[in-house]
Amino acid sequence: MSFKEDVERGDVEERFLAALGEGMAAIEWNGRWPDDPEADSYGHWNYDGVQVVFHGDEARYGDWTEEHTVFVHVTKHGDLPRARKLAAHIGSDVLGEAQLGW
Repeated sequence: MSFKEDVERGDVEERFLAALGEGMAAIEWNGRWPDDPEADSYGHWNYDGVQVVFHGDEARYGDWTEEHTVFVHVTKHGDLPRARKLAAHIGSDVLGEAQLGW
């Protein structure tokens, strides 16, 4: 089942997690990453964004896990250096292999 609703940040997070319990779901933020001309990398409205999968470790949903996973979506064909640079911007790193996203 899929449900999509645009909401303001800070409005539903706590209620969402309480309702989810042990279920599997995702929250997605679509947008466009800033252009990075030095790396010849440019944002794409259709493919850029962040996705949090609760109780899963696959961007397109797979088996239930205890973990929650954050995915950084970049371009239609993926751009690992760009994903690493974006993750580093928040003091993190890309873990695991690239996956086909939304």
